[in-house]
Amino acid sequence: MKLAAYMEAQGLDDAAMAARIGPDVSPWAVRKWRYGQRIPRLGMLKRISDVTAGAVTAQDHFDAASSGRAGGETGDAAAGAAA
Repeated sequence: MKLAAYMEAQGLDDAAMAARIGPDVSPWAVRKWRYGQRIPRLGMLKRISDVTAGAVTAQDHFDAASSGRAGGETGDAAAGAAA
């Protein structure tokens, strides 16, 4: 399930989702992930999966980025793989 679909189903806005993920997550970051403009780093992918009880997986972020972005840019994907 995509992050945007999960948030819509749960009635969450960016700030509420950020609060669920953790105090070090900004609504701005959630917005970027939600619209496929960035891919969360590895540790954050795990936290998102945990917070959503596995409904949103790491693969969902990569699927969204590859289908919705021209040129294959994935934002933090390379940095996240190294983290």
